[in-house]
Amino acid sequence: KLAMPSYKLTYFPGRGRAEVARQLFHISGTPFEDIRVPKEEWATLKAKMPFGQMPLLEVDGKPLPQSYAIFRYLANEFGFVGDSPFESAWVDALADQHRDYTSEIQPAMMVYMGMRETIL
Repeated sequence: KLAMPSYKLTYFPGRGRAEVARQLFHISGTPFEDIRVPKEEWATLKAKMPFGQMPLLEVDGKPLPQSYAIFRYLANEFGFVGDSPFESAWVDALADQHRDYTSEIQPAMMVYMGMRETIL
């Protein structure tokens, strides 16, 4: 039997761009290490992150950046990609709709998370 990979997800304390990954871990029953980086530590950590961004998923110590790459990887790993090409396209459509939504609310989320003082 193959050993289950170890997963470490690193992001800020808020839900934001890591929340779908956290939900995929929880609904699949897959244990993971949930690293929450305080904003005061971000400046030091940023240079070590691929693309200078979070979230970051580590799978057995190998880094995977970019939230939607992480979501697609986990959905594939845990069997949430649909049973046919059409179902898979709907999963992609929902992901695209989610991306549209998060792009719209990003300025407000930056204020909420303390990363900016005002929306504009």
